[in-house]
Amino acid sequence: MLGSGSIPSAVAEGGYKRISGEGSTWAQAALDAMRVNVRQFGVTVDYGGTGSSAGRKNFLNGTVDFAASDIPFQFEPEDGSAPENPAPGSYAYMPVVAGGTAFMYNLKINGKRVTNLRLSGENVTKIFTKAITIWNDPALQADNPGIVLPAKPITPVVRSDGSGSSAQFTKWMIAQYPALWTKFCNESGRAPKCGFTSYYPTVQGMIAQAGDLGVAGYVAANYAEGAIGYVNYAYALGNQFPVAKVLNAAGYYTEPTPENVAVSLLKAQINTDE
Repeated sequence: MLGSGSIPSAVAEGGYKRISGEGSTWAQAALDAMRVNVRQFGVTVDYGGTGSSAGRKNFLNGTVDFAASDIPFQFEPEDGSAPENPAPGSYAYMPVVAGGTAFMYNLKINGKRVTNLRLSGENVTKIFTKAITIWNDPALQADNPGIVLPAKPITPVVRSDGSGSSAQFTKWMIAQYPALWTKFCNESGRAPKCGFTSYYPTVQGMIAQAGDLGVAGYVAANYAEGAIGYVNYAYALGNQFPVAKVLNAAGYYTEPTPENVAVSLLKAQINTDE
């Protein structure tokens, strides 16, 4: 989260100044719960889930008191977008929430919802770079030997807005499977600016939606069978939809449950210089 020195500031009457923020939809569920909790103390916090990029932009423009962003200011963006140049000393970073990004999907076999889909990291990348386009692809079937996947087209659902989730996801794909990402980036017309990006490239066969709520809402729709999107795990739980179990380095297929996220955070490091 990005904040200026003005939040929260007590006023002489014994109350608190109303503050406003914008940004990450990934973090919005947690922030909304926090906003409710502080009301009992007379603190009013307004928050709009406009996406991480919009939150940082509006913080720079001075229209909000704070911004929630899944990535820091981009002084030298790798995707060709405009640099963000906040004045030195005008902001501070504060970590406020952590969790797991999930691959929420809508898939049925003979009318029955699939709830135990497994995906390797490579196959996740292939799905979101259009290298795999149908659910019964042999590579996906190899991840799921216990079920017969349907010959159903895959519809990757990505973010249409500037998203920290997109930035983190594309950064991971570039680090793990650079050849797949570079090929996709070239085919999407983004080259040569093929670094990680908050603005996910879209090609034919993909759907782009605004916010985690938009992605989750599309995937959960009755007409969206075959769709898969990336969202905060809370949105999949809220829609009562399954998420893919992703193969980890230890050879286990796991979900981003609170317990698994807690284990992964044991190795997290906070940059105290920011």
